[in-house]
Amino acid sequence: MAHSLETGFQQLCHEKQLAVTHQRLVIYRELMQMLNHPNPEQIFERVRPELPSISLATVYKTLRVFLEAGIIQQVSPHHGSLRIEPNVRRHHHFICLQCHAITDLALSEIDEAPLKDSVPQGFQIKQVSMEVRGLCGRCATSNLSAPSV
Repeated sequence: MAHSLETGFQQLCHEKQLAVTHQRLVIYRELMQMLNHPNPEQIFERVRPELPSISLATVYKTLRVFLEAGIIQQVSPHHGSLRIEPNVRRHHHFICLQCHAITDLALSEIDEAPLKDSVPQGFQIKQVSMEVRGLCGRCATSNLSAPSV
């Protein structure tokens, strides 16, 4: 799997006209192995064992390069810290209002078609994503068992 991930990354870099560097490869590999929507600090902690001299600034810069190239996506700019979406296939998110966990939701019937007539003239829809906000199962359960004030 590691070999195919590396080959896929090299192909992506070639398509996006990016240099393949060891640091970029390590950051990409760790990011693709993370099942959540990590922030740069979490990625930094994952890559430090293999790249002890890497700085957090380098991780941020690399993620920005990946974002600008379309290799990864940002989950939502509305949650404070940058959260990275390694899954570039179309899907939606459930965001817990209490613990801020982000969970992928399967693609629904929502797409660009019904929205085309509602965007201002001259605007172009490039992507539609839906955010559902509420309490995740763990937070909902802990709220039920918490004493009321």
